[in-house]
Amino acid sequence: MKKLIFFMCSMAVFVLAFSSMAYANTIRIGLTRNFRNRDAITISTNSIQIGRGNADGSFNYNRTLTSASGFTLTVYGGQIVIREGAANGMIRFTFLNTIAEGPQIRPSSGLLNMGSESYRGTMEFRLADGRITAINVVNLEEYLYGVSPAEMSPQFHTEALRAQAVAARTYAMHRVNNSSHPGSGFHLCDTTCCQSYMGAGRENTITTQAVRDTRGIMVFAPGGITPLLTPYHSSSGGSTDNIENVWGGTLSHLRGVWDSYEQNPRIWSRTYTWAQLTSAVNAQSGAPNIGNVTGLSIASTHLGRVQELIFTGTAGQWTATRQQVLSVFGHINSSLYSRNFTFAGTTGINAYIFVTDGVTSRQVPVSSLHVINNLGQTATANSLHVFDGTTSRLVGGTQTVTTATNPAGVTINGRGWGHGVGMSQQGANSMAHAGHDFRTILRHYYTGVEIR
Repeated sequence: MKKLIFFMCSMAVFVLAFSSMAYANTIRIGLTRNFRNRDAITISTNSIQIGRGNADGSFNYNRTLTSASGFTLTVYGGQIVIREGAANGMIRFTFLNTIAEGPQIRPSSGLLNMGSESYRGTMEFRLADGRITAINVVNLEEYLYGVSPAEMSPQFHTEALRAQAVAARTYAMHRVNNSSHPGSGFHLCDTTCCQSYMGAGRENTITTQAVRDTRGIMVFAPGGITPLLTPYHSSSGGSTDNIENVWGGTLSHLRGVWDSYEQNPRIWSRTYTWAQLTSAVNAQSGAPNIGNVTGLSIASTHLGRVQELIFTGTAGQWTATRQQVLSVFGHINSSLYSRNFTFAGTTGINAYIFVTDGVTSRQVPVSSLHVINNLGQTATANSLHVFDGTTSRLVGGTQTVTTATNPAGVTINGRGWGHGVGMSQQGANSMAHAGHDFRTILRHYYTGVEIR
């Protein structure tokens, strides 16, 4: 989940027909990256076992097939068949549709080599509209062997890799109870829509050890027994965000925090002409005709992350909110990496901070704050900045920034990469190098949780 995140094909909560108790050690991964709706799927493993999947995740063995040239799965007569060698080879086995359980194969020994990938566990196949989709039915911990190196560099600090393993494990088990793909027959897919999963062929001994070091450990609410939703992203750019500011819905453990440890945020810049911005708005479904865009404004932020982006045109205004702030630019083939950004050459800055008495908080304009020097002299704090050890930025729980309406357009300067909810992977690595263990890292990014 380190791309844009990423993160979720659907926020709908859907409890699958099979219970989470039945799948306590098994998880079902839809291989949608390379093996979704395929006419044919090649298996280069020379000896495979044929069977059906039981409701408890076990394998009901039927027979063993061997072939020096491997196998190919195709559809024939409305049923999945296994052919010897190529897609036009002799049919060696037919999975009859009259049998309810899912058709499965597994290697007689070792890994299953399918296409250019290899996988642990069992492979199930679902037929829809005459095409085949593969589902990897695999032990949870072995699944994480393939997730960890795909989501975090093995060169990261050991404690960061352990934090990543726990976050990925928790996220996966949360999805056992709340599928991202209802009705599909699997809990997660293998892309950044859920968690990136590369199978056994991309495993790394360092990340595998981090999974083993944290075996079974997950993130819970205090006293809770159900694993929490634990999204993560590549780089916060200095702060994370509340879940409701990204996908909607409020969760007490997914609150925005300052990420002062992050040492290597992704720094990026985008420049758009007014014509491009006009095109971006016109491409939005349901957006009104606002004419030619002449101004762009940041209407509000949370911990420096943009929540609303107002496009002002010759015939009106239109506002992009939450993740739409990023996606709107995708229509001109230049999406933003995160919502942690400012405008170059801006005017009209009104910054605020939040002051709390321990019970309630209220918004106070920075212009109302004063600082006192060593001589006891006071001055207004109109340009209050914070320093994270690398760069400084304007303080702002909420701020309004209007672009300069110059003929060249708008330049956006940003930090970070991803949706910004939950754990920052770059931040976790920096925290680890600063001496924090994986439990401390997780408690920093997931508010008020227990790690057990």
